[in-house]
Amino acid sequence: MRKLQHLLPRFLLALVCVPLLSLAQAAQDSAFKTALTNMQQTPVQYVTVGDIKVAYKTFGQGQPLFAITGNGDTMDLWSPLFIEGLAKQHKVYIFDNRGAGLTSSGTKPFTIEQFADDTAGFMAQMGYKHAKVLGFSMGSRIALQLTIDKPDMVEKVVLYGCAPGGKQEVKRTAAVQKIFADTSGTAAQQKERMFSVLIPKPWRESHPDPSTYFPPTTETITPEVRAKQNKAVASWPGVYDELSGINTPTMIMAGTADEVVPPANALTLVESIPASWLVRLSGGGHGMMYQFPNQMTDIVNTFLLTAN
Repeated sequence: MRKLQHLLPRFLLALVCVPLLSLAQAAQDSAFKTALTNMQQTPVQYVTVGDIKVAYKTFGQGQPLFAITGNGDTMDLWSPLFIEGLAKQHKVYIFDNRGAGLTSSGTKPFTIEQFADDTAGFMAQMGYKHAKVLGFSMGSRIALQLTIDKPDMVEKVVLYGCAPGGKQEVKRTAAVQKIFADTSGTAAQQKERMFSVLIPKPWRESHPDPSTYFPPTTETITPEVRAKQNKAVASWPGVYDELSGINTPTMIMAGTADEVVPPANALTLVESIPASWLVRLSGGGHGMMYQFPNQMTDIVNTFLLTAN
């Protein structure tokens, strides 16, 4: 009888907690669907930047924030909840890199340096002499290169899933690299392969329905462009020797379970960039904006609004 008395409070607590967890998950699912619909229904705009026509969308009002996508990504792959959260404090610009999605390829070479120049040209075409910049994956390398090449244009910079490049970069494993280099199969097959390294397996197993947190692709990127992007990342000499000269307020974000860009790279960056911030999310993969969109929004907005 005493044993039953001890178990009864735990049983009652479980009866209360399970419905509450279900309600919280339902609210999160509903918020994701609303944010996704808004992102998809926002019209695409175009502007000529040098030799390319850049496709972009804008969200929110306030100071400008330019978000640069990663290798193999198009602007529709940003986490809708992450973009929605950033847009509560900023006017957020998302856009397709050279040759990706709805942006034309142009005639200039595909290099990190050229992508940085494209971004600077896009910012100028939007009417800004300087703005805040956030880069994800390859986009973080572009943001880093832009910060070094044109420091007056970058007010503050967030480097999410970044590495310094060159000999100082801690490389991903051969198995993960094989997945990144593989452009075979249908778009759905490519997405499935990439998804397997973006989100850590334990998190995927506890969140078995990707449609509740991962946006469906509406744009495409050709195998030829993907190969050019891979080459651009691989041939980038890196900027390690220039990191100590960065005066721009900088935040580095890394997931502790990132297989694509090993989190040791974040330590290299924060140790080299003066007065930089470092945020590591426990259990976060390279795609941690899909895992923890609200936490990432709070962290990024805090940095962008308070760092000096």
